[in-house]
Amino acid sequence: MKSIFENNSTKKLVHQKVLDDLKATHFEVEDITLVKMVNGLHCDVIAKDSKGYRSYAVTLEKNSKFDHLHRIFDVRGQKIVSPYQWRIVEGGDK
Repeated sequence: MKSIFENNSTKKLVHQKVLDDLKATHFEVEDITLVKMVNGLHCDVIAKDSKGYRSYAVTLEKNSKFDHLHRIFDVRGQKIVSPYQWRIVEGGDK
């Protein structure tokens, strides 16, 4: 995931549409703090960079012809959710 946002990704792992979109956007990812699977082909990713934390909705595509079985199909920025809200989503104290 880190290589995707630092423009070091390859067509083996990322759909060409995403690679084209990333040419206009570039920033250094310091750390990926959370990868939360929403379902089999969607996950939320929270990454830290020099400006703070960013949240992304990542969509995967699955095909047995891919070298790694899955490939990133789409990445969209989304509003970051607070740790308290994550606990609610995870089924913690309400």
